[in-house]
Amino acid sequence: MSALAGLPYDANMPAIVWSMYLVAAALYCTPILIAFARDVEYKWGLYVGNLLLGWTGIGWAYALYYAVFADKERVPQPRLSLVR
Repeated sequence: MSALAGLPYDANMPAIVWSMYLVAAALYCTPILIAFARDVEYKWGLYVGNLLLGWTGIGWAYALYYAVFADKERVPQPRLSLVR
């Protein structure tokens, strides 16, 4: 007899597990989404750093902090010239 034989089977369990996976994936990608939405200066470095170190929790927290509080990308201003 199996150890799980006495437990009731919940037919919704696969849907609940997949929902939890989707929520976890959305939370994991939150710093990347915020950085691209805000057009942060080093968004591609943040993307790679979050993918490589985000699983540690500390890397994810740093990526989220940087995505929220970093300066936006600087747009080069045209130089003013007196000579045409």
